Amino acid sequence: MVKIFVLIKQVPDTHNLQINRASGTIIREGIENVINQDDFHALEFGLNLKEKYGGEVTALTMGPPQAESALRECLAMGVDKAIHVCDPIFAYSDTLQTTLVLKEVFDKIKDYDLIITGTKTSDSSTGQVPYQLSEALDIPLLTDIFSLDIKKNIVACHRNFGHESQNVEAELPVLLRVGRHYNEPRHISLLGIKNAFEAEIEMTDHACLNSPDCIDGNMKSPTRVTKTEKPEEMKRKKEFLKGSTSEKVQKLIEIMQGHSIEKIWIGKQHL
Repeated sequence: MVKIFVLIKQVPDTHNLQINRASGTIIREGIENVINQDDFHALEFGLNLKEKYGGEVTALTMGPPQAESALRECLAMGVDKAIHVCDPIFAYSDTLQTTLVLKEVFDKIKDYDLIITGTKTSDSSTGQVPYQLSEALDIPLLTDIFSLDIKKNIVACHRNFGHESQNVEAELPVLLRVGRHYNEPRHISLLGIKNAFEAEIEMTDHACLNSPDCIDGNMKSPTRVTKTEKPEEMKRKKEFLKGSTSEKVQKLIEIMQGHSIEKIWIGKQHL
């Protein structure tokens, strides 16, 4: 039986993003929070693997108490179990502190075959945790996957890496980083919602782990956020060209040259 763990994160809804100007951090309390969009694709990937090979899918998140609702949503989507890693000492953890905590969690779990993550989170967009966690656990990391098969204890995948097309094999356990292109997340059924609110969520805190003294999200995260800004929506300027077709083309060329776009491609030739 393949034991699959999907890492998810609850993030502030980007449409209602607010920033603490004094600390430079994102305000997470009292606003709507949602599952990070990339993580839905990781969940779908894990559920597809379960349907194909059998096994068990567990959603795991590290976050404040309100992150329980994100795990309920994962259960409604069809995962079998949920683990909530929650403790005040984990608050304000950067990617390194998050990795150290997750390493302790998986060292405690011990029995896992696949750890699946999305590409990045919308609240920080670093994309660092998959790479750091694979290094911390000393397991292979596979990214940019287009197809994947499991045969006994071997994962065989096709991936596009840069300009290369690669066929890669690795021995379980393996960490997989899944992009949005891979699948379309399923809809949640009413029965799934009912089952989700009846399910138990396993709680893990600092006392449950063999956590070293270096773990303290607030005091020992080496990353310091000095400023966070929400980018303003860019407003595009419209200009309608008048005249004959040749006059419009000439005007367009002049506009492009005015923006230092001097090459005009015509088939295989360019000017």
